[in-house]
Amino acid sequence: MEIKDFQKLIINISEDDIEFDDPHVTKRCKENNITKEIIVKYLLHDVNKLSKIIEDRPKVYKLYFKISGKRQLKLIIDLFKYEKIMVRTVKILNPKLFKKIKLVKRRR
Repeated sequence: MEIKDFQKLIINISEDDIEFDDPHVTKRCKENNITKEIIVKYLLHDVNKLSKIIEDRPKVYKLYFKISGKRQLKLIIDLFKYEKIMVRTVKILNPKLFKKIKLVKRRR
């Protein structure tokens, strides 16, 4: 799916058509200090911040929204129900937290 195709899909969807995988998404929202309202805002109104879409499995997509310079919001959604979006998981990707650690070799 291309970003333009996703924008066409979102035109027909309202806030009531977005569902959450509740115990899991609530836990992830608390871990990442984000609310469900912000997720809905990104899905419906901030589609221009969408940087890439990856099809994980049939009708399951990973959406990456650009938050700031290097930070991204990763949403995993599925489209199994007709004209409904199910948000499976939420994560904020921050490259500062995931730096590669260089191994220091000792001289003998």
